[in-house]
Amino acid sequence: MKRMNEQAQRVDLKLATSMVALVLAGMAAPALAADDQAATAAAEESKEDTTIIVTGTRRTDRTVAESPVPIDVFSTEDFKAQPSPQLQNIIKTLVPSFNQNRNLLGDASAFVRPPNLRGLPADQILVLINGKRMHRSALVQVTGDALNVGSQGPDLSQISSPAVSRIEVLRDGAAAQYGSDAIAGVINIGLNRSDSGYNLAARYGQTYRGDGEDLQLSANAGFKLGDGGFFNITGEFIDQNVFDRSVPRPEIAPLIAAGITPPRPTGNRLGQPSNRAYRVVWNSAVPVGDGDEVYAFGNYGWQRQSNDFNYRRPIGVTAPDIPLRPGTGNLTKSINSLWYLDRIGTDPVSGRAIFSETGRTWSDTVLFPNGFVPVFEASIEDLSIVGGYKGSTEGGLKYDFTAAYGRNQIRYFMYDTLNPSLGPATPTDFYLGKVTQQEYNLNADFSYETDIGLYKPLFIAAGLEFRRETFAVGLGDRASWEPGIFGSQLVQRANGTTFNVTKPVGANGFPGFGPDSVAEGGRNNYSAYIDFEAEVVEGLDLGLAARYDYFNDFGSTFNGKFSARWAINDVIALRGAASTGFRAPTPGQQFTQNTQTGFPQGSPVPVATQTARPDSISAQYFGAQELEPEKSTSFSGGIVLTPGSGFNLTVDAYNIVVRDRIGITSSINVTAADQQALLALGLPTALDLGQVNYFTNGFRTRTQGFDIVLSHRGDVAGGRLNSSLAVNYNKTKVTDRRSIALSAIRPTDTRVLSLIDNTRKGNIEDSNPRWRAVLSTNYTNGPFDLTVRANYFGKFTTYFLPVGSVPAGVDPVAFRALYPAPNAAAGIPEWGKTFGAEIGIDVEAGFTVAENYRLAVGVENLFNNYPDVETRNAYPSTGGQANGSLYPGSSPLGQAGGFWYVRATAKF
Repeated sequence: MKRMNEQAQRVDLKLATSMVALVLAGMAAPALAADDQAATAAAEESKEDTTIIVTGTRRTDRTVAESPVPIDVFSTEDFKAQPSPQLQNIIKTLVPSFNQNRNLLGDASAFVRPPNLRGLPADQILVLINGKRMHRSALVQVTGDALNVGSQGPDLSQISSPAVSRIEVLRDGAAAQYGSDAIAGVINIGLNRSDSGYNLAARYGQTYRGDGEDLQLSANAGFKLGDGGFFNITGEFIDQNVFDRSVPRPEIAPLIAAGITPPRPTGNRLGQPSNRAYRVVWNSAVPVGDGDEVYAFGNYGWQRQSNDFNYRRPIGVTAPDIPLRPGTGNLTKSINSLWYLDRIGTDPVSGRAIFSETGRTWSDTVLFPNGFVPVFEASIEDLSIVGGYKGSTEGGLKYDFTAAYGRNQIRYFMYDTLNPSLGPATPTDFYLGKVTQQEYNLNADFSYETDIGLYKPLFIAAGLEFRRETFAVGLGDRASWEPGIFGSQLVQRANGTTFNVTKPVGANGFPGFGPDSVAEGGRNNYSAYIDFEAEVVEGLDLGLAARYDYFNDFGSTFNGKFSARWAINDVIALRGAASTGFRAPTPGQQFTQNTQTGFPQGSPVPVATQTARPDSISAQYFGAQELEPEKSTSFSGGIVLTPGSGFNLTVDAYNIVVRDRIGITSSINVTAADQQALLALGLPTALDLGQVNYFTNGFRTRTQGFDIVLSHRGDVAGGRLNSSLAVNYNKTKVTDRRSIALSAIRPTDTRVLSLIDNTRKGNIEDSNPRWRAVLSTNYTNGPFDLTVRANYFGKFTTYFLPVGSVPAGVDPVAFRALYPAPNAAAGIPEWGKTFGAEIGIDVEAGFTVAENYRLAVGVENLFNNYPDVETRNAYPSTGGQANGSLYPGSSPLGQAGGFWYVRATAKF
């Protein structure tokens, strides 16, 4: 197995290397053909090199070419020919080290898709808007992908792409400059500053299969404010329908044969949520006095998304077993047994009501005779407003004072389901509750240039920041979480004997937030930073930054960064940086507490499974400690080549170690002795508690990789050809995993809690492709333009929990050939499967009339490529999984297949 993996890695590396070689050869040819137009290319190149950056530096004269750390700058021209209007998808096609999966229909992570940058999760990416921190989403990704489980980052989809004029992506740690979250890098979104004109855009598309219809309408307008001021506003409407890539679940054919017609042909849809969104983004500034400026910007967004949960069968059926796994085709009724309605007495020992087996009964099939598919919906409201005043004194001191407020709220609903414990009294539609994240920021930033005898003046920046974050969980409808009388019933047979019957509690699919889940909390953060940058001698730039942060809930942290760039000559420059960083635990991680109640294994009393706050009685009893910030050490180094003739090449390597990463512990069973002890400690619900888990600092990772960015601009065949190749290699390894031995708290308690099991460890390390590349070419000739883009995703491996013991009556040799047992010594990890590398080709052709009107047609994934099929746990009758899925949910290629669209834009 190990040998096969090594061979596969060599093949993958060879394929990627060959691809790079072919591209380099193809890009060199146009340059040779364009020698007679070198003056035009040189002018364009000069323009590129003098693009001023504002991310990763507080200097006002730093250009892209002079940056000591890797930074990508993209303009509206780069956005113009993108197949998707969603901002996160645009960044994905422009930055290979940025990835965001198209999650299958499932939990709330399908609504707020968490990205990753350089193999690190969403909450280790700092997002700025106009250089100011963007607030987080209210969603804590409890069920996100392996990299993002437990993370809480911003929701990039809330910013309309037509409102954006520029994106800067800093691919380097910057916590010493910007504070918490900037471990993986920084994405700075610059809003449109146009003060005149109107821009209208419409886009419609759908998949080759005729589903996933996607409509976007947007309008942008700019207005002058006074002498030199502006007000720019963008409105956007998105209407996105579900695409479905499910195959029939194994029970569908037997159910149809029994005369039952499921609500969905395949059982449930798997693809993307339906999404209707309305968004407004605005940006403004007004000059004051001699060079000062008052500015303000913000956004408001509202969207409603919905998706399917798993189909619930109305009867039990039998389907062909998964090979060599007898019994896997025995598919029982989803909510088993009857509801007994007639109470005939009271048990004298327990005091429980007794119901008659021979009396009246009820079944969920009264409401849903063909079974039911719960529909999960989220209503997301996002708001921000930022205002400030900036200018300079006569002595040259520049200042910028800012106040900002941001709020994200998600309200959850569930339709076409029931609370089984309520029986006939159950509603079928539920409000499940809400989560709300609010942030308040105050900033004072100063900068000054002074001549101290260096080659160029020393640039000094310093500042202060106050930030308050709050997180709250709001109560759902009582019926969405209430344990009803049918949750656990004592039923008497005709012969006088009794038995116990249990039913799930809460809205089936996603129980609402009950009283034990309601929480509210916040924290304050005070920060100070100082930053020095200078060209000390000709060609040698040095930078030094330091930042102090104090948090009222866990204390202080100090971080620093050193950067350098040495221009050996006009063609070659070396650059590098070393920094420490941190990510403060979010209020959502600190205050999330969710309790779901059930009656497992026939329990006659309700049993609660609790994700507990680290400072709660139950979490403290099981070893929880106050959350500490994640800490990082980052090194990067690279080379910049500008040989002329329109070529630019950068190569940057990086090494990031993140310690004390935050995750959720495995669940620990609560014994009767634990319940009594918790009751004595003051937990009133202790006797109902069955399992507990909580957030904790628990593992360490090392991420290594490199980026190669090659670009070329030249004139070819009477037109302009701009080409770029960006390649990323990224490898993450879990280098340490923490276990919590309860014997340290109670010497007689031998239990041990694990945080990262082997399955999740493997998925953190291997579920993202190590190789990623984007080759993009844009050709413009008069009114015609053509963009061709190739997205390369390397192979990746995902892991399942291993299949346990060999079933009785099954040949053990044949069984283990299909289901190998983990064996670290032999190089056999958890039950893993490697999915092959994939390439998606995007094409867009546009034609501009009268300089202001453009019509374009395009295709995403031109050749209708799909990932490899998931064969583990596949049913032979359908080829798919129990839930009807056919492809791995973590595939970066997605499952939509080919997608065509038309786009029209107009300027006035």
